[in-house]
Amino acid sequence: MFTGLIESTAIIVSSRQKVDVREISIDGVSFASDLNIGDSVAVSGVCLTVTRADAGGFAVEMMSETCGNTVLGSAPAGYRVNLERSMRASGRFEGHIVTGHVDTVGRVSNIIKQGRSREVRIEIDPAFGKYVARKGSIAVQGVSLTVMDAGNGFLGIGLIPKTLETTTMNDLAAGSMVNIEFDIVSKYIEALLSGKSGEMGKPLTMERLGEMGWV
Repeated sequence: MFTGLIESTAIIVSSRQKVDVREISIDGVSFASDLNIGDSVAVSGVCLTVTRADAGGFAVEMMSETCGNTVLGSAPAGYRVNLERSMRASGRFEGHIVTGHVDTVGRVSNIIKQGRSREVRIEIDPAFGKYVARKGSIAVQGVSLTVMDAGNGFLGIGLIPKTLETTTMNDLAAGSMVNIEFDIVSKYIEALLSGKSGEMGKPLTMERLGEMGWV
């Protein structure tokens, strides 16, 4: 599990296809010396496993599905990424629950400067709108953020100076593609209400709540 609080930014130095996986090498990692093979790291919001580590960076491998459904599949050498190691059980929980499983890729349509801050509008497939709530949580490029505005096919976020300084969000421009992970709570609620989870796959209805003693 991750929290969406970025520890470091770094640079992709190479991205190459190796038979059935794509290997990405990342350099300039502040915590590289603490990494071990098999560790989980969120790379711009994508949970990946360390396959090689050295004093300055590490490598990860991605399957074709990850390549096709995140921005990392087409990220070139020189692309800057946000990094967060998985949270230890004894760690302090901040941000929000982030799994590192990207739901969709959005497109930045507009950026408005507000002094040292930014307001960013992102276009998404309208089908994902049900997961977006104003003042709710969302992870964009792995960064835990609050939804400022939402509508049919778009959402708005705000970026404070500290976020712009310590993450790659200051690199965004109109047309930039970004990884998006919606709040996992909303997805569990949808599954429960639709009957895709829960006891024997039963949907959550007033009758079912009565059976459970709630009404």
